[in-house]
Amino acid sequence: MYIRAATPEDAEMLAAAERQTAAAQEGLLASRPEEIHVESFRRKIEQLQSNGLYVVLEKDGDPVGHLLLEPLALAVTSHVVQLTIVVHPGHTGQGYGRILMNHAIEWACQSSAVERIELRVRSSNPRAIALYRSLGFEIEGTLKRRIKLSQGYADDICMALFVDQPVA
Repeated sequence: MYIRAATPEDAEMLAAAERQTAAAQEGLLASRPEEIHVESFRRKIEQLQSNGLYVVLEKDGDPVGHLLLEPLALAVTSHVVQLTIVVHPGHTGQGYGRILMNHAIEWACQSSAVERIELRVRSSNPRAIALYRSLGFEIEGTLKRRIKLSQGYADDICMALFVDQPVA
């Protein structure tokens, strides 16, 4: 396993992985496959190179997942980062999400600017919710019927971890 910083050259590969993920299970990602654009990934990678974290997890040279921590823009929320994680299709259930999450938490703990990691996870993704809880994230609320599916809705579960306080 190798975790490395994402580069703008990764944008096409990351967008393709997210398109596959979005197509594989409706609602797992908020975006639909046709809404995922390479240039958006390139811009986000460039932005987070100097202000945040964007990493790729590789196994035997092949990308198996990626994660980003994006600082919120306002001064009053600049201590908060928004987490996004995607384990690429065909690689779920192998512990890659935990590896990426541990890396992100360690990075945040070492950053003097970060005090809180926030994320949203679909109510239809109990494995991810269990992973986040096992790492100390707490459920802070539910955004009901936030994700509209072809048949029905999924709730968004809001979770957070404070990294500026010792874990009990």
